[in-house]
Amino acid sequence: MKFGNDLRIKTVTSWFPPDRENVEDAVAAGKLEPQDVDRLGLTGLPVSARWSAPEMAVAAGRDAISRAGWSPSKVGVVLHTWIYHQGHDMWSPPHFVANEVGAPHALSYGVQQGCNAAALALQLAALHLDAEPGLGAALVTTGDRFAPPGMDRWTSDYGLGFGDAGTAALLHRGDSGPDDYALLSLATETEAELELMMRHGDDFSPAPMTHNDYIDLRRPKKSYVEAYGKEKFTSIAGRAIRKVIVDGVREAGLRLDDPRIKYIVLPRLGAYLLDANYVPVLDEVLKAEALRFGGDTGHLGCGDFLANLADLRDRVPLEAGDIALVIGGGAAWTWTCAVVQVPQEGGV
Repeated sequence: MKFGNDLRIKTVTSWFPPDRENVEDAVAAGKLEPQDVDRLGLTGLPVSARWSAPEMAVAAGRDAISRAGWSPSKVGVVLHTWIYHQGHDMWSPPHFVANEVGAPHALSYGVQQGCNAAALALQLAALHLDAEPGLGAALVTTGDRFAPPGMDRWTSDYGLGFGDAGTAALLHRGDSGPDDYALLSLATETEAELELMMRHGDDFSPAPMTHNDYIDLRRPKKSYVEAYGKEKFTSIAGRAIRKVIVDGVREAGLRLDDPRIKYIVLPRLGAYLLDANYVPVLDEVLKAEALRFGGDTGHLGCGDFLANLADLRDRVPLEAGDIALVIGGGAAWTWTCAVVQVPQEGGV
């Protein structure tokens, strides 16, 4: 999806709780097997001992609005995303986020697409801005807290550790003020046949935690691989990742060898997963440097995508006119590639 020259990410922010669980402590406590340390490639995970998931999203949203120097009343749409418990049952966290950031009258709703939801929310925010000329800005937030007893942040899934965080991004149609990025395009590919991987071997249940006393994503994945083989997922994922990169670059009006494309930012997955599923595709199609920002945060659920945009701005020497790709993915399964550019004076 091509957005033209004036769709801007005004700013993007991440908010992390101050407490952490380090890898060494997790191994010593028996939460993590020593042989899994290198496969994860982590130093530790941010852990919220106090703040709920939507409260962390609010903190990130407030930071974004403050950073932009805007009144919260400018925000007309709030899109909130998450993959895990938000602190209450049968409740609407998007409305909580909107009210707490100071935009109680904004259209507020949740976006569910697994860990890729923030990328989809950016796309939906762009559609709102296209369809509503009077809309000042859209706020996208994410918030997840992977606390026990429902989650084991070190072992609930293969090849990653779950970190707690809130993230936020403000989108608008460009004006005379400075912006973090121009959003040139978003390309998305869905492979819905892979949804079976997340439930293989389990019947549909009447209530949460029926199959296990905590969320164990390894069990159905193991059952799926035993039935279909690991190569099926690897092949499908490789094709989808390649397609979103190629389509995203093409829809942005660029070539894969454009020298302005400096970086491609990978999801905050374990080192082994990135090396197995992403690196072979990148080596084939793109010359840009691959960046991994998740070594000290782990996987943030929906938060990977926006946190990566924030770290790209803060930790990489980008100049006006430089272009980067940001890759997202989520079960079960969708992948997205965003093409962003540091705005130049007088336009993209």
